[in-house]
Amino acid sequence: MKYTPFIAPILVTAVIALNQTFACETQPSCKSNTKTSSPAQRLAESCYQQWLTLDWTLANAEMLARDNLAFNEGVRNICQARAELFFEGYEIKPFIAADSQQEVFPLVFRPNVDAIKSQIRLNLPKLRLI
Repeated sequence: MKYTPFIAPILVTAVIALNQTFACETQPSCKSNTKTSSPAQRLAESCYQQWLTLDWTLANAEMLARDNLAFNEGVRNICQARAELFFEGYEIKPFIAADSQQEVFPLVFRPNVDAIKSQIRLNLPKLRLI
């Protein structure tokens, strides 16, 4: 009983690691190996997966935004940029909120992650390093 505080966290960590391993094997969308990906990449992937659940539509077409390849990749890049800025120490939420379409739409078609990061830094002067 006196070793319970040491054994319990080890068991929980082992269960989580095994769960992630088997979950990754069963999901075809799990492209990267979680052991070799950086925390920023894992956070960006979580952000992207969370965004997929929002079911945003494009304009009046009633087309789901996730079905548009260019928009979909743009959101993936935005998630990557936000995760990197978060780990660089900026006060930014790494996840995309359901009501943040006005913030996301101007960034979606930027050419790359660095361009998105630059635009976020320019348009959010309240950001500062922690």
